[in-house]
Amino acid sequence: MLLLGISFETAFENLSQNASMHFWTIDMFGSSASALFPTYFLLVFIALVAAYLCGAIPVALIVGRLVKGIDIREHGSGNTGTTNALRVLGWGPGVVVLALDVLKGVLGCLIMAFVLEELVGERFSVWINGPFWDIPLALAFIACIAGHMFSPFMRFKGGKGIATGFGSLLVVMPPVALFVLSVFLIFAFLSRIVSVGSVAAAIAVPVGVLLFYRGPFFSISFIIFGVLAAAVVLFAHRKNIVRLIHGEEPRFSVGSSKKAAEEPKKTPEGTDEKAAEEPEKIEKKLSQKE
Repeated sequence: MLLLGISFETAFENLSQNASMHFWTIDMFGSSASALFPTYFLLVFIALVAAYLCGAIPVALIVGRLVKGIDIREHGSGNTGTTNALRVLGWGPGVVVLALDVLKGVLGCLIMAFVLEELVGERFSVWINGPFWDIPLALAFIACIAGHMFSPFMRFKGGKGIATGFGSLLVVMPPVALFVLSVFLIFAFLSRIVSVGSVAAAIAVPVGVLLFYRGPFFSISFIIFGVLAAAVVLFAHRKNIVRLIHGEEPRFSVGSSKKAAEEPKKTPEGTDEKAAEEPEKIEKKLSQKE
């Protein structure tokens, strides 16, 4: 932490001497690094909140209500991610959900990139590194995923972060994003199980960072936050992993929208809600007869 603080302090001293800094940063705070320091963190914090809220937009819930008039949380797996949207809503609305989930990840990280451009006075580039860029962008990447998984608009529940995380990666680390997409497609299509592709893609994030961000582009921040993002996504898929171990994870298929929409939400034990209520009804009938 001391080294991180020193690197930030040195960077701010250099930043304050940069003649190309954006006008409003110079005009408002002059060339004092001590004045820039709190302003930088305040604006980065605001951008992080914006990134989190972008990720938190409940796309699948909105599309489900607009297209089918249903609450997608009450159908299929009960998840608000792309996979359940495809199963419950069908290909058309499901692809819309996928595109918008990716887009909100892109938007969240672009907001952070824009704020950093204004603060630093340099054009954003995927190969820029240093404490100004790496840490805020990596945090925005995590914030978008966290918003998707723990949305305040759905009582801090949500999807599992794959599509939104991919959108964030497209902005922060495009080469890693394409690498992760390739891994996902290979594993998902070979196994015909989406969660296999998702788990493999999560593991591929820190691997991709090590592969593409080496030498002068090496970033310890990207590695740390890549590992953190992978851990968060794997935690979200913990039930899928258990089912995979026991050979109980279903293969992916997109049924008719009507059939999928009528399918009751599954309970944690794997039975549907109607089936789970049957024993209780039988006990009530027996007690009435007695």
